[in-house]
Amino acid sequence: MVSPSKQYRINIDSALLAFSVLCKLGAGKVDTFANRLKSQKIQYLAQVFGVSPAYNFSLYIHGPYSPDLAHDLFTFNGANQSPDMSDFVPDVLKERFKKLSEFIKGKTLKQLELITTLHFLKRLSYSSDEARKKLKEWKRASLDEVNESFAELKKIP
Repeated sequence: MVSPSKQYRINIDSALLAFSVLCKLGAGKVDTFANRLKSQKIQYLAQVFGVSPAYNFSLYIHGPYSPDLAHDLFTFNGANQSPDMSDFVPDVLKERFKKLSEFIKGKTLKQLELITTLHFLKRLSYSSDEARKKLKEWKRASLDEVNESFAELKKIP
């Protein structure tokens, strides 16, 4: 177990809950770049769906990124943390968790990157036209990928 005396930017219980959510969704690993990226995107969406504690995110080359989340994931992975998943989701969060799980199911890493980047841009008050242009430019997304990302964005609460 990670010592409670470790310095966390969010409460250790909140960090452990976020890590547990990621593990339950098949993420939370830091052994490869793709796994770290996947964990970042799924944590971002978990916050949007109201399932996980909030980390601060900034927009980076691969979409929303939280240095604090990265720190916590490396800490938990380095301590070989393995949260007990048997009775993990409180009843009040089960429906939100189910919606999030269904939303991310089968999505590629690129799709997660495009959707989270688009969501972040919309939070920054980019117009739809500006956001489309940025996705095409920054992410080299095709018109179909951009349109698909906008369609998926409508499914997010």
